[in-house]
Amino acid sequence: MSEENGELLDPSFRARLERLQVAVRKALPSSMRGDRRSPTRKGISLEFADFRPYTAGDDVRHLDWSAWARLDALIVKLFHDEEDLQVHLLVDDSASMRTGAPEKALCSRRIASAMAWIGLCNGSRVSCALLGDRPMRLNLLRGEAAIDRVLTFFSQPSLACKRSLHRACEDYASAYSPHGVVILISDLLDPAGIGATLRSLIRRTTEIAVLHLLSPQDANPDLEGEVRLLDSEDGPAVETSLTPARIEAYRATVRRFIADCGETCLRRGVAFTSVLSDRPLEDLFLHDLQKAGVLR
Repeated sequence: MSEENGELLDPSFRARLERLQVAVRKALPSSMRGDRRSPTRKGISLEFADFRPYTAGDDVRHLDWSAWARLDALIVKLFHDEEDLQVHLLVDDSASMRTGAPEKALCSRRIASAMAWIGLCNGSRVSCALLGDRPMRLNLLRGEAAIDRVLTFFSQPSLACKRSLHRACEDYASAYSPHGVVILISDLLDPAGIGATLRSLIRRTTEIAVLHLLSPQDANPDLEGEVRLLDSEDGPAVETSLTPARIEAYRATVRRFIADCGETCLRRGVAFTSVLSDRPLEDLFLHDLQKAGVLR
């Protein structure tokens, strides 16, 4: 991969990311108390959230005695829970990610590095993985200083693996049993389809987001005439003639593939967005990912 040891996360861009948070749309089990205020769960932090009537079993220390004196009713004060959110960043390290200009492998690592920075800035614990013949993982980290370890991890050379995406995800889920938010960055080029990949990752303790990454050449090839096409991961070479009609049919297939992936994710409650590798990171993070519900 070109520029493997280059700057993955521009310092000037970091400051613009600090106001963002990884979106959580449902309450997730948490084994530890953390620094991130939960938007969905109420708990016992010091920041007031709401009132509700007392019910048997509530902690009497949270009764609002002034409300009882005024209203002759038992009212419980609710506080925002400080949630220990885990964010797991899974980057497809297959051979097909080595294609395109800009190269999908480099783009995916830049996106993952920016995602990691957002999580670390907001008190989440962040893990990173490269999915290939065997998962390569950077264990859970916390704190802004950990970004240097993230950048070092994502600067290592791509192995251009040929293991299918859904098998790589199965291996990761089996080895690490992630809970929290799992963000998958991939071109999703797996004959088994995105459904098999989601089945391997979805569980009660996870919320999934998929960032589908294609190169401009994937979406709109600039080839014509007699060509010999090579599968970067598996399968024989194919010799064909690329006429304008065939190229347009290919573009329609790509659009249908993206739509099918999005519909599958929607049915399973998974956030989904599809972007090209030449999309500026500022536009991706400050617009696309927020619109898709991956960030807020």
